[in-house]
Amino acid sequence: MTRLLLLPPSVLRISVSTAARALLAVLASLGSVHSAVGFFDGVDAASRMVMDKARRQIEAIRQGNFIVRFIDAAGRPVRGSGEIRLVHHEFRFGANLCPVTRLPRGHPARHAGLEVIDELFPLVRVGNFWSVEQPELGGQPEWGRTDADVAWARAHGKQMRYHCLIYNASFALPEWYRRVESPAQWWLLIEKRIRDVAGRYGSVIHEYDVINEMIRHREWARRHNPAFPALDEPQNAARIIRMADRYLPDAELVMVETHLCSMRNPYFLKVCRYFREVLDLDPPVDVIGFQGHFYGGGRMPISVGHPQAGPGAFTMKAISEALDYLGALGKPVHITEFNPPSRMKKRRDPQPGLSEKEIAAWEENFYTLVFSKSYINELTRWFVVDGCGGNALDGGLVAIDGRKKANYYALRKLLKNDWTTQWAGEISGGSVSFRGFFGEYEARIPGYEPARFRLYSRSPHHITVRLRRISKTAD
Repeated sequence: MTRLLLLPPSVLRISVSTAARALLAVLASLGSVHSAVGFFDGVDAASRMVMDKARRQIEAIRQGNFIVRFIDAAGRPVRGSGEIRLVHHEFRFGANLCPVTRLPRGHPARHAGLEVIDELFPLVRVGNFWSVEQPELGGQPEWGRTDADVAWARAHGKQMRYHCLIYNASFALPEWYRRVESPAQWWLLIEKRIRDVAGRYGSVIHEYDVINEMIRHREWARRHNPAFPALDEPQNAARIIRMADRYLPDAELVMVETHLCSMRNPYFLKVCRYFREVLDLDPPVDVIGFQGHFYGGGRMPISVGHPQAGPGAFTMKAISEALDYLGALGKPVHITEFNPPSRMKKRRDPQPGLSEKEIAAWEENFYTLVFSKSYINELTRWFVVDGCGGNALDGGLVAIDGRKKANYYALRKLLKNDWTTQWAGEISGGSVSFRGFFGEYEARIPGYEPARFRLYSRSPHHITVRLRRISKTAD
């Protein structure tokens, strides 16, 4: 087995002059610290070549040359004019449905949030935490909220990912966790949790975050219940993943961690070591999940960097290097909980932030960068509405009053205009040839019912589609 040599680079220290401190003090008095170097979109001088390469890579790896042959029920070539359009990408662009549906009916942000999800995202996050779905020790799970989200997703033709099975944070463990007396009892409860979720949703949901933030909440779990298995220990993580595979043999199984992805961030390197150590035990991990939360730190302007993750932490070059490091672990990578640079609603002191236009431009560059990576198959945003579902005050596409923000319009342009495929014209000899993005397509040809078909990266690029004539009804 090839091993990665993980050598933490030295952490650079930033020397801040008296004048710079004075500037930060003035900005802090306004309530948040904005960019100190003008408009910031994540593309500094060192990132320009990265983004030029990203755009070339999208053309190379996300598109193909296709030939589609249309035949009728008798196998004869279909002639005439027609239209073909991309319905959704093979790459999974997703959004967190749950916080939006939790808003009260009639809330303006609920209506706008659901509208945005339906318009832009073919994938939604559903599911809940153990504390919600298993409120009593030994009792019956309560599925009401998740069932409602699954029903919405199915009614709107969405793929689903489940978050999450096992999470040892304070709000994700049931109230009864302190009463569990031994690791042996915990392992029985962990297996029951997996079995219950698989029995409820295994036939309709095919991607699961199995373990989530096991390093981040290590000390909390040890302090509040020492009997809970130390899931930051690779052998315990591998055991849970194997357990999930028994109950969800056909699903994508994901292990997820979080922090700023920067090679100057010691915590990120620690996460990478953990992933590698789990993978060395050869459990059936299908995907490495990384959350992609981008919060500012201290009072350092986001354009400058982050106190822990180093200078330039929010630039596309730094992010690209870290993503490639994750990709080198040899598994597909999913970004499972993305938010753009944001202030944190739990902080009460002045903190760094960006303007809405800066966030929109930064986010467009981040989506472009991620879409260009061949080892990344999915990007799911955690915040559709500002502050709903977590800590990001500026993380949504929709403001809490229901207003659609600048990053919504930028992302809609990217997904619906720039990264789309449409063909219209005469069907010559029953066949159409075109170049387009990999994904699911719909053809509309007069006299025939609309037809859906897939043109995926690993499926044939020369296909035959059988059309059904529209039945004539009596006047």
